[in-house]
Amino acid sequence: MGRYKCVYNCESSSDSDLKCFKFPLYNPRKLKQWLNNMKLEDWTPSRFSVLCINHFEEQYIDRTGKCVTLTGNAVPTLFTSSDDIQKAKAPISPKRKPGKQPAVKATQTSSTQCLTSTPSTAKPSTHNKEPGHAEEPPGDKEQNMPERWRIIVDEGLMKIKSFPHFFHGDYCVPQRDLQWAPDDSLSAEYKDPEKVIKVTEPWQWLGLDVRGPLPETLNGHRYMLTLTDYFSKWVEALPMDALLPEHVAKHIVDIIDHFGFPLRILSRLPCDMVQKINKELKEHLKVTISLVVHHRQTGSADLTTEQLIDRMVSDLVEEHSPDWDVYLPAKVFSLCFTENSQTKERPFSVLCCKEQEPVKSPRGLDCTDSKIQESTFVVR
Repeated sequence: MGRYKCVYNCESSSDSDLKCFKFPLYNPRKLKQWLNNMKLEDWTPSRFSVLCINHFEEQYIDRTGKCVTLTGNAVPTLFTSSDDIQKAKAPISPKRKPGKQPAVKATQTSSTQCLTSTPSTAKPSTHNKEPGHAEEPPGDKEQNMPERWRIIVDEGLMKIKSFPHFFHGDYCVPQRDLQWAPDDSLSAEYKDPEKVIKVTEPWQWLGLDVRGPLPETLNGHRYMLTLTDYFSKWVEALPMDALLPEHVAKHIVDIIDHFGFPLRILSRLPCDMVQKINKELKEHLKVTISLVVHHRQTGSADLTTEQLIDRMVSDLVEEHSPDWDVYLPAKVFSLCFTENSQTKERPFSVLCCKEQEPVKSPRGLDCTDSKIQESTFVVR
């Protein structure tokens, strides 16, 4: 489990080396002052919530000791003004067709909205048509700036007490998704060894995510599927034209054909979609097990790789908006052939140069899916 940075639109929130401070939960009066300055009245921070040093004036920072700390009277005062926030929320194009729904505000974003809503319309993701797809004349498309993209997550994850509930707070997380900060007390989370799963080999445990909606390319792609090997840090990223279970399953089948079967694939996609993906996989692969397991730690088991993928997606959207799908393979290639800051090895070397034969049949486990969901994953 990590600690959560809690300021929306914080320019430094993606910097994992930045000094962060926990909220003064032990001091109700001081905590109220912090929240008032953040203009958060209906949000309660957890022990995982933190603020970065850039929100504190220098007079409140003590640099005399070995570690940088806050003074006893420290309060955060440096935040984006409400006027700037409103400007960020305002639609870029003033023109909108009659009957067309406005863009989903970042302050009202929930995981359900991420899946079923886009700036044009809202439809269930399991329909035959792509969610949020509406036909528009080419002229209107040219006037619109690229949409904000998000990682699709399940509404159930938002009900977990230790999960951050600050999307409405209008602060510390970049617009597309939440970021995690390192937790110095990480070992405290692993008191029950029966609920700890250690990732010890390449291609054992994978993480599945879907990012979007991205700017539609000339090939019609609007979503990106990513599959990450937690041990080797290898990344597979593929474009999709629609967020449908059969499309996700098809890409997983292609990856398994090349790299073999993992133990299981963790995903934070909505539970009903995970079930439909497993149904498609069973039909295509002729297996009886459910390869994809719904797990809240999907995005936090390997924070460094998650941030690298997010940065890659942002760069693609900014630099190659009309054809980011064409440049995607080269970006992923570069990612997998660059030394990882955690392992000090290239993902390619770890996964492909160890003479490990791909597993061509489903791999059994001693634990059930429910036990996997309750377990914490420890990644090197």
